[in-house]
Amino acid sequence: MNIGNSVVLNTLGVPVINSFEHLCEQLSITEQLLYFLTYKKEYCYYKKRIPKKDKSERILTVPNLSLKVVQRWILKEILEKIFVSEYAMAFVPRKNGLRENAERHKKNIFLLEMDITNFFGTITEQQVYRLFCNIGYNGKVAGVLANLCTYDDYLPQGAVTSPYIANLVCYHMDARINGYCSRKDIVYTRYADDLTFSSNNRTLLNKVEKFVKYIVEDEGFLINDKKTRYLSNDVKKTVTGITINDDSIHVDKKFKRDLRAQIYKSIKSKNYENNSQILGKIAYVNSIEDGFQNKMKKYVESIITKPELAGDKSIVKAFNSNKLFSELSDMTFMDVDEYSPW
Repeated sequence: MNIGNSVVLNTLGVPVINSFEHLCEQLSITEQLLYFLTYKKEYCYYKKRIPKKDKSERILTVPNLSLKVVQRWILKEILEKIFVSEYAMAFVPRKNGLRENAERHKKNIFLLEMDITNFFGTITEQQVYRLFCNIGYNGKVAGVLANLCTYDDYLPQGAVTSPYIANLVCYHMDARINGYCSRKDIVYTRYADDLTFSSNNRTLLNKVEKFVKYIVEDEGFLINDKKTRYLSNDVKKTVTGITINDDSIHVDKKFKRDLRAQIYKSIKSKNYENNSQILGKIAYVNSIEDGFQNKMKKYVESIITKPELAGDKSIVKAFNSNKLFSELSDMTFMDVDEYSPW
Protein backbone atom coordinates (compact mmCIF):
# COMPACT_ATOMS: atom_id res chain seq x y z
CA MET A 1 0.00 0.00 0.00
CA ASN A 2 1.40 3.38 -0.89
CA ILE A 3 1.78 6.21 1.59
CA GLY A 4 -1.04 8.20 -0.02
CA ASN A 5 -3.55 5.42 0.54
CA SER A 6 -2.44 5.01 4.15
CA VAL A 7 -3.03 8.71 4.77
CA VAL A 8 -6.55 8.47 3.31
CA LEU A 9 -7.43 5.44 5.44
CA ASN A 10 -6.02 7.03 8.60
CA THR A 11 -7.97 10.22 7.88
CA LEU A 12 -11.20 8.25 7.55
CA GLY A 13 -10.44 6.31 10.72
CA VAL A 14 -10.72 2.90 9.03
CA PRO A 15 -8.21 0.05 9.45
CA VAL A 16 -5.11 0.15 7.28
CA ILE A 17 -5.04 -3.20 5.43
CA ASN A 18 -2.39 -3.89 2.81
CA SER A 19 -2.76 -7.60 2.05
CA PHE A 20 -4.88 -10.73 2.39
CA GLU A 21 -2.70 -11.87 5.29
CA HIS A 22 -3.03 -8.51 7.01
CA LEU A 23 -6.82 -8.72 6.75
CA CYS A 24 -6.69 -12.14 8.46
CA GLU A 25 -4.78 -10.55 11.33
CA GLN A 26 -7.34 -7.76 11.62
CA LEU A 27 -10.19 -10.30 11.69
CA SER A 28 -8.31 -12.70 14.00
CA ILE A 29 -9.10 -15.67 11.73
CA THR A 30 -6.95 -18.12 9.79
CA GLU A 31 -6.01 -17.66 6.16
CA GLN A 32 -7.80 -20.94 5.37
CA LEU A 33 -11.08 -19.70 6.83
CA LEU A 34 -10.89 -16.32 5.08
CA TYR A 35 -10.10 -18.05 1.79
CA PHE A 36 -13.15 -20.31 2.25
CA LEU A 37 -15.45 -17.38 3.09
CA THR A 38 -14.12 -15.36 0.14
CA TYR A 39 -13.92 -17.91 -2.64
CA LYS A 40 -16.28 -20.73 -1.63
CA LYS A 41 -19.35 -18.59 -1.06
CA GLU A 42 -21.74 -21.17 -2.45
CA TYR A 43 -21.26 -23.03 0.84
CA CYS A 44 -21.62 -19.92 3.00
CA TYR A 45 -25.22 -18.85 2.24
CA TYR A 46 -28.68 -20.32 2.57
CA LYS A 47 -32.05 -19.18 1.23
CA LYS A 48 -34.82 -17.93 3.52
CA ARG A 49 -38.34 -17.16 2.30
CA ILE A 50 -40.29 -14.30 3.89
CA PRO A 51 -44.02 -13.84 3.06
CA LYS A 52 -45.00 -10.36 1.80
CA LYS A 53 -48.28 -8.51 2.22
CA ASP A 54 -49.26 -9.18 -1.40
CA LYS A 55 -48.95 -12.96 -0.66
CA SER A 56 -45.77 -13.26 -2.74
CA GLU A 57 -42.44 -14.15 -1.15
CA ARG A 58 -39.21 -12.26 -0.54
CA ILE A 59 -36.21 -14.54 -0.87
CA LEU A 60 -33.32 -13.65 1.42
CA THR A 61 -29.78 -14.90 0.81
CA VAL A 62 -28.47 -15.26 4.36
CA PRO A 63 -24.79 -15.78 5.26
CA ASN A 64 -23.70 -18.44 7.75
CA LEU A 65 -22.47 -17.41 11.19
CA SER A 66 -18.76 -17.20 10.28
CA LEU A 67 -19.37 -14.98 7.28
CA LYS A 68 -21.90 -12.88 9.19
CA VAL A 69 -19.27 -12.16 11.88
CA VAL A 70 -16.77 -11.07 9.22
CA GLN A 71 -19.38 -8.90 7.47
CA ARG A 72 -20.34 -7.28 10.76
CA TRP A 73 -16.69 -6.38 11.33
CA ILE A 74 -16.51 -4.82 7.85
CA LEU A 75 -19.72 -2.91 8.58
CA LYS A 76 -18.63 -1.54 11.97
CA GLU A 77 -14.92 -0.98 11.34
CA ILE A 78 -15.04 0.29 7.75
CA LEU A 79 -18.41 1.05 6.16
CA GLU A 80 -20.18 2.91 8.97
CA LYS A 81 -17.21 5.28 9.28
CA ILE A 82 -18.02 6.61 5.81
CA PHE A 83 -20.82 9.17 5.67
CA VAL A 84 -23.88 8.41 3.58
CA SER A 85 -26.07 10.99 1.88
CA GLU A 86 -28.16 13.16 4.20
CA TYR A 87 -31.17 12.09 2.14
CA ALA A 88 -30.66 8.41 3.01
CA MET A 89 -33.03 7.58 5.86
CA ALA A 90 -32.74 3.80 6.32
CA PHE A 91 -29.98 1.75 7.97
CA VAL A 92 -28.07 4.76 9.33
CA PRO A 93 -26.73 4.35 12.89
CA ARG A 94 -28.18 6.67 15.53
CA LYS A 95 -30.86 7.93 13.13
CA ASN A 96 -34.55 7.21 13.62
CA GLY A 97 -34.99 6.90 9.89
CA LEU A 98 -38.70 6.10 9.78
CA ARG A 99 -39.58 9.07 11.94
CA GLU A 100 -37.22 11.55 10.28
CA ASN A 101 -38.36 10.44 6.84
CA ALA A 102 -41.97 11.26 7.72
CA GLU A 103 -41.04 14.47 9.56
CA ARG A 104 -39.37 15.94 6.49
CA HIS A 105 -42.56 15.66 4.43
CA LYS A 106 -45.30 16.40 6.96
CA LYS A 107 -45.67 20.11 6.16
CA ASN A 108 -46.24 19.63 2.43
CA ILE A 109 -49.63 19.04 0.84
CA PHE A 110 -48.70 16.87 -2.12
CA LEU A 111 -46.70 13.65 -2.04
CA LEU A 112 -45.08 11.46 -4.70
CA GLU A 113 -43.74 7.98 -3.91
CA MET A 114 -41.58 5.92 -6.27
CA ASP A 115 -39.98 2.51 -5.81
CA ILE A 116 -36.75 1.02 -7.19
CA THR A 117 -37.06 -2.52 -8.55
CA ASN A 118 -34.69 -5.21 -7.20
CA PHE A 119 -32.69 -2.63 -5.25
CA PHE A 120 -29.94 -4.78 -3.70
CA GLY A 121 -29.87 -7.20 -6.64
CA THR A 122 -29.01 -4.39 -9.04
CA ILE A 123 -25.80 -3.34 -7.23
CA THR A 124 -22.91 -5.35 -8.66
CA GLU A 125 -19.71 -6.69 -7.16
CA GLN A 126 -17.80 -4.32 -9.47
CA GLN A 127 -19.55 -1.33 -7.91
CA VAL A 128 -18.73 -2.62 -4.42
CA TYR A 129 -15.11 -3.15 -5.50
CA ARG A 130 -14.90 0.46 -6.71
CA LEU A 131 -16.41 1.61 -3.40
CA PHE A 132 -13.64 -0.04 -1.38
CA CYS A 133 -11.02 1.32 -3.83
CA ASN A 134 -12.45 4.82 -3.35
CA ILE A 135 -12.19 4.41 0.42
CA GLY A 136 -8.44 3.90 -0.11
CA TYR A 137 -7.76 0.17 -0.26
CA ASN A 138 -5.48 -1.32 -2.90
CA GLY A 139 -6.97 -3.47 -5.65
CA LYS A 140 -6.28 -6.84 -4.01
CA VAL A 141 -7.73 -5.90 -0.62
CA ALA A 142 -10.70 -4.13 -2.22
CA GLY A 143 -11.38 -7.27 -4.24
CA VAL A 144 -11.41 -9.48 -1.15
CA LEU A 145 -13.67 -7.07 0.78
CA ALA A 146 -16.06 -6.81 -2.18
CA ASN A 147 -16.10 -10.60 -2.50
CA LEU A 148 -16.98 -10.98 1.18
CA CYS A 149 -19.94 -8.60 0.79
CA THR A 150 -21.46 -9.98 -2.43
CA TYR A 151 -22.92 -13.22 -3.70
CA ASP A 152 -23.36 -14.34 -7.29
CA ASP A 153 -21.98 -10.93 -8.40
CA TYR A 154 -24.59 -8.84 -6.54
CA LEU A 155 -25.45 -7.54 -3.07
CA PRO A 156 -27.33 -10.32 -1.25
CA GLN A 157 -30.55 -9.29 0.44
CA GLY A 158 -29.84 -10.82 3.83
CA ALA A 159 -26.21 -9.82 4.38
CA VAL A 160 -25.66 -7.29 7.18
CA THR A 161 -23.39 -5.19 4.96
CA SER A 162 -25.81 -4.82 2.04
CA PRO A 163 -28.02 -1.95 3.33
CA TYR A 164 -25.13 0.37 4.19
CA ILE A 165 -23.23 -0.46 1.01
CA ALA A 166 -26.40 0.35 -0.97
CA ASN A 167 -26.62 3.73 0.75
CA LEU A 168 -22.97 4.50 -0.12
CA VAL A 169 -23.41 3.40 -3.73
CA CYS A 170 -26.51 5.66 -4.00
CA TYR A 171 -24.67 8.73 -2.70
CA HIS A 172 -24.20 10.18 -6.19
CA MET A 173 -27.77 9.38 -7.22
CA ASP A 174 -29.16 11.05 -4.09
CA ALA A 175 -27.07 14.17 -4.78
CA ARG A 176 -28.27 14.38 -8.39
CA ILE A 177 -31.93 13.95 -7.49
CA ASN A 178 -31.80 16.45 -4.65
CA GLY A 179 -29.86 18.91 -6.79
CA TYR A 180 -32.86 19.10 -9.08
CA CYS A 181 -35.49 18.99 -6.33
CA SER A 182 -33.93 21.70 -4.17
CA ARG A 183 -34.14 24.17 -7.05
CA LYS A 184 -37.85 23.38 -7.44
CA ASP A 185 -38.74 23.64 -3.74
CA ILE A 186 -39.36 19.87 -3.57
CA VAL A 187 -38.35 17.81 -0.52
CA TYR A 188 -36.60 14.53 -1.35
CA THR A 189 -35.71 11.53 0.83
CA ARG A 190 -34.85 7.88 0.17
CA TYR A 191 -35.69 5.06 2.55
CA ALA A 192 -33.79 2.09 1.02
CA ASP A 193 -35.57 1.57 -2.31
CA ASP A 194 -38.47 3.97 -1.55
CA LEU A 195 -38.09 7.45 -3.00
CA THR A 196 -40.36 10.13 -1.53
CA PHE A 197 -40.98 13.65 -2.83
CA SER A 198 -43.26 16.34 -1.43
CA SER A 199 -44.23 19.88 -2.29
CA ASN A 200 -47.01 22.42 -1.95
CA ASN A 201 -46.98 22.84 -5.73
CA ARG A 202 -48.78 19.99 -7.51
CA THR A 203 -47.53 21.05 -10.96
CA LEU A 204 -43.87 20.94 -9.96
CA LEU A 205 -44.33 17.56 -8.31
CA ASN A 206 -45.96 16.15 -11.44
CA LYS A 207 -42.99 17.25 -13.52
CA VAL A 208 -40.35 15.67 -11.29
CA GLU A 209 -41.35 12.05 -12.01
CA LYS A 210 -39.91 11.90 -15.53
CA PHE A 211 -36.65 13.55 -14.50
CA VAL A 212 -36.20 11.22 -11.51
CA LYS A 213 -36.74 8.16 -13.70
CA TYR A 214 -34.00 9.41 -16.02
CA ILE A 215 -31.50 9.85 -13.15
CA VAL A 216 -32.37 6.51 -11.53
CA GLU A 217 -31.93 4.66 -14.82
CA ASP A 218 -28.72 6.57 -15.58
CA GLU A 219 -27.40 5.32 -12.22
CA GLY A 220 -28.17 1.72 -13.19
CA PHE A 221 -31.50 1.20 -11.40
CA LEU A 222 -35.09 0.85 -12.59
CA ILE A 223 -38.30 2.37 -11.23
CA ASN A 224 -41.24 0.04 -10.55
CA ASP A 225 -44.01 2.05 -12.24
CA LYS A 226 -46.72 -0.05 -10.57
CA LYS A 227 -45.74 1.38 -7.18
CA THR A 228 -45.59 5.03 -8.22
CA ARG A 229 -48.38 6.99 -6.51
CA TYR A 230 -49.47 10.58 -5.91
CA LEU A 231 -51.16 11.57 -2.64
CA SER A 232 -52.63 14.76 -1.21
CA ASN A 233 -54.50 15.94 1.88
CA ASP A 234 -57.82 14.65 0.61
CA VAL A 235 -56.62 11.07 1.21
CA LYS A 236 -54.61 9.44 3.98
CA LYS A 237 -50.96 10.21 3.23
CA THR A 238 -48.38 7.68 4.38
CA VAL A 239 -44.60 7.67 4.13
CA THR A 240 -43.03 4.23 4.69
CA GLY A 241 -46.12 3.21 6.66
CA ILE A 242 -46.39 6.37 8.78
CA THR A 243 -49.41 8.66 8.42
CA ILE A 244 -48.50 12.34 7.99
CA ASN A 245 -51.85 14.10 7.65
CA ASP A 246 -52.68 17.24 9.67
CA ASP A 247 -49.04 18.40 9.95
CA SER A 248 -48.29 15.56 12.37
CA ILE A 249 -47.00 12.01 12.17
CA HIS A 250 -48.47 8.89 13.71
CA VAL A 251 -48.68 5.18 13.12
CA ASP A 252 -51.73 3.82 11.35
CA LYS A 253 -54.71 3.51 13.72
CA LYS A 254 -55.51 -0.01 12.56
CA PHE A 255 -51.97 -1.15 13.40
CA LYS A 256 -52.36 0.16 16.97
CA ARG A 257 -55.88 -1.28 17.28
CA ASP A 258 -54.65 -4.70 16.16
CA LEU A 259 -51.75 -4.44 18.61
CA ARG A 260 -54.11 -3.82 21.53
CA ALA A 261 -56.22 -6.77 20.42
CA GLN A 262 -53.10 -8.95 20.29
CA ILE A 263 -52.17 -7.94 23.84
CA TYR A 264 -55.66 -8.66 25.16
CA LYS A 265 -55.80 -12.01 23.38
CA SER A 266 -52.42 -13.09 24.78
CA ILE A 267 -53.59 -12.37 28.34
CA LYS A 268 -57.00 -13.98 27.92
CA SER A 269 -55.63 -17.09 26.18
CA LYS A 270 -52.60 -17.35 28.51
CA ASN A 271 -50.45 -17.62 25.41
CA TYR A 272 -47.36 -15.42 25.68
CA GLU A 273 -45.22 -16.89 22.93
CA ASN A 274 -45.51 -13.64 20.94
CA ASN A 275 -44.30 -11.37 23.75
CA SER A 276 -41.10 -10.46 21.90
CA GLN A 277 -43.06 -9.60 18.75
CA ILE A 278 -45.51 -7.47 20.74
CA LEU A 279 -42.68 -5.62 22.50
CA GLY A 280 -41.08 -4.97 19.13
CA LYS A 281 -44.30 -3.46 17.80
CA ILE A 282 -44.67 -1.30 20.91
CA ALA A 283 -41.07 -0.08 20.54
CA TYR A 284 -41.70 0.72 16.88
CA VAL A 285 -44.78 2.84 17.60
CA ASN A 286 -43.04 4.48 20.56
CA SER A 287 -40.19 5.53 18.25
CA ILE A 288 -42.74 7.43 16.17
CA GLU A 289 -45.18 8.56 18.88
CA ASP A 290 -43.50 9.60 22.13
CA GLY A 291 -45.19 8.13 25.19
CA PHE A 292 -46.89 5.22 23.43
CA GLN A 293 -45.14 2.64 25.59
CA ASN A 294 -46.54 4.26 28.74
CA LYS A 295 -50.00 4.19 27.16
CA MET A 296 -49.61 0.45 26.60
CA LYS A 297 -48.60 -0.07 30.22
CA LYS A 298 -51.75 1.73 31.35
CA TYR A 299 -53.75 -0.32 28.85
CA VAL A 300 -52.42 -3.56 30.34
CA GLU A 301 -53.16 -2.28 33.86
CA SER A 302 -56.77 -1.63 32.80
CA ILE A 303 -57.09 -5.13 31.36
CA ILE A 304 -55.91 -7.05 34.41
CA THR A 305 -58.65 -5.58 36.59
CA LYS A 306 -61.47 -6.86 34.38
CA PRO A 307 -63.54 -9.42 36.33
CA GLU A 308 -63.74 -11.85 33.39
CA LEU A 309 -59.93 -12.09 33.47
CA ALA A 310 -59.02 -11.46 37.11
CA GLY A 311 -61.63 -14.01 38.16
CA ASP A 312 -59.68 -16.85 36.54
CA LYS A 313 -56.80 -18.13 38.68
CA SER A 314 -55.03 -19.69 35.71
CA ILE A 315 -55.07 -16.37 33.82
CA VAL A 316 -53.75 -14.54 36.88
CA LYS A 317 -50.93 -17.04 37.35
CA ALA A 318 -49.95 -16.99 33.67
CA PHE A 319 -49.91 -13.19 33.54
CA ASN A 320 -47.73 -12.83 36.63
CA SER A 321 -45.20 -15.24 35.13
CA ASN A 322 -45.13 -13.64 31.68
CA LYS A 323 -45.64 -9.90 32.11
CA LEU A 324 -44.82 -7.73 29.09
CA PHE A 325 -43.30 -5.14 31.42
CA SER A 326 -41.63 -6.42 34.58
CA GLU A 327 -42.32 -3.17 36.43
CA LEU A 328 -46.10 -3.69 36.24
CA SER A 329 -47.88 -4.78 39.40
CA ASP A 330 -48.96 -8.40 39.68
CA MET A 331 -52.45 -9.30 38.63
CA THR A 332 -54.63 -9.96 41.68
CA PHE A 333 -57.16 -12.77 41.71
CA MET A 334 -60.70 -11.48 42.07
CA ASP A 335 -63.24 -13.92 43.50
CA VAL A 336 -66.26 -12.97 41.40
CA ASP A 337 -68.70 -14.90 43.57
CA GLU A 338 -67.57 -12.98 46.65
CA TYR A 339 -68.60 -9.68 45.05
CA SER A 340 -71.82 -10.96 43.51
CA PRO A 341 -74.94 -9.15 44.77
CA TRP A 342 -76.80 -12.48 44.62
